[in-house]
Amino acid sequence: MNAVPLRYRMPWKKIAVYAIAACFALYLVLPFYWIFAMSFMPEVDAISVPPQWFPAHPTLENYLSFLKPNAGEALVGGRAIEETPYALGNSLIVAVSTAALNLLLAVPAAYAFSRMRFRGSKMLLIGYLITRMVPSVAIIIPFYLMMRAVGLLDTYGALILSYLTFSLPVTIWVLKDFFRAVPRELEDAARVDRCGWLRTMWSVFLPVAAPGLVAAAVFSFMTAWNEFMFALFMTSTKAAKTIPVVAADFATDMNTQFTLMAAAGVLAVLPPLVLVLVFQRLLVRGMAAGSVKG
Repeated sequence: MNAVPLRYRMPWKKIAVYAIAACFALYLVLPFYWIFAMSFMPEVDAISVPPQWFPAHPTLENYLSFLKPNAGEALVGGRAIEETPYALGNSLIVAVSTAALNLLLAVPAAYAFSRMRFRGSKMLLIGYLITRMVPSVAIIIPFYLMMRAVGLLDTYGALILSYLTFSLPVTIWVLKDFFRAVPRELEDAARVDRCGWLRTMWSVFLPVAAPGLVAAAVFSFMTAWNEFMFALFMTSTKAAKTIPVVAADFATDMNTQFTLMAAAGVLAVLPPLVLVLVFQRLLVRGMAAGSVKG
């Protein structure tokens, strides 16, 4: 029997790679699809056996429940229903404020580490990164005691200050590499043109570091948006509760409103998803550049 020509042989390795990639994609996407589909189902359809992968009787009632006044009084987990709109607003304020302050503080620090040489600068930079490796559970009690001492419990300030400790070290490390890539000749030329530090930073450094700025901003936004433990300990009312804490309140000792929890989950996913889609190109450039710079 003649051998099958090489060009007609089945590329088994390629097929295996694609099959594994497809399985991995399903593993990642399927939970999100299930939450999205469940958010449009009545509760009876959501808990049916076998599960319904497509809404047989689609409804918007789960989303409209968040807009109706006193809608949660007759439902299990009613407090969570009433607090969800406030929690989304709180999360947005905290996440945007964290991202903005993170960049505001990291830019001058990254410039100093990239352009200035002083005793202990490398150890200080490594020390910043080591603080990021400390588990959250190890510092949550000291943070709680400090915030209680200064009267910041159940406020935006407590969450913003806490989240800055996670995002600021990474942002400084990312931006310093972008600033080092700026030729000193450009900086000297800006000084010859009588540009001050702020003008030089705005005209020379920030445009070069734009991908890194976007990546750092998105990272800090996602960190603040998704964080649960600090928000659980430091907030107690709808004045400062964030969406991860309120979403957990849908599960009670008596019952769990799966469809309402799914609708709240979809609403919680939308802002980060839109942010990533809008800045996708700059985000990929920033992450790729940060992975190869030394």
